[in-house]
Amino acid sequence: MQKLMRIAISLALIAWLGCDKKATDPKSDKGTLRVFLTDAVAQYDAVNITFSEVSAHIDGKWVTISDDPQTVNLLDLSGGKILELGSAEVEVGKYTQIRLKITDAEVVLNEELSYPLEVPSGAQSGLKLLANFEIVAGTTYDVVIDFDAERSVVATGSPNDPKFILKPTIRVTAMAITGSISGTVTNPADLPVAYAIAGDDTVTSSPVDGTAGSFKLAFLPPGGYTVSVADTTDKAFTQANVPVTANQDNSLGQVTLQ
Repeated sequence: MQKLMRIAISLALIAWLGCDKKATDPKSDKGTLRVFLTDAVAQYDAVNITFSEVSAHIDGKWVTISDDPQTVNLLDLSGGKILELGSAEVEVGKYTQIRLKITDAEVVLNEELSYPLEVPSGAQSGLKLLANFEIVAGTTYDVVIDFDAERSVVATGSPNDPKFILKPTIRVTAMAITGSISGTVTNPADLPVAYAIAGDDTVTSSPVDGTAGSFKLAFLPPGGYTVSVADTTDKAFTQANVPVTANQDNSLGQVTLQ
């Protein structure tokens, strides 16, 4: 009898511990948010930005995704390349903004001339980017930020005294709902660049590999785009109504600039 009592008590204790663990497990009502960075083509030799904090906004508060500073040359992230800015387990619910705090930024011209890039309130209040997504318990949600340095970096001053200020034109997109367009330029010798255009808006751009001729216009929301490729000698290729489907790449195959 005593042995049966001990077994019953042990089973009850195991059941109680299991219920208690389930009730207090901090992961039971959380999901994972990952924030990635990409960029389009820009006319500069480098745009170096030091991100000191990445956070997301929910229910009137900011949740830190990463506070580990890292310096990034945005121009290293064109052509569909991405960099993870931060990843964290966060509470479930609907998020409305992503915030990037920047402590240092510079523009490099002619491979050696460096100029400060002014970022209004970058280190204090940060760049606040509109977003609208929901974190569900037990899932991972990937957000990609397209910085678009070509439009976000604005040159002021004079040619003898250039100054630069950051006025962000930035897309925030759920990675899972994006697709891409790719192709191969048969005559890529004169530095061609590929563009994806929706209406009057150039959504993104990609350099064409000077040897292989390949390009990839990545992280595009589903829809129809005009693809334009042009080089420095004004040779070009254009194709309208190129469809993009989520999680798929639409290859145009070989194209020739004329």
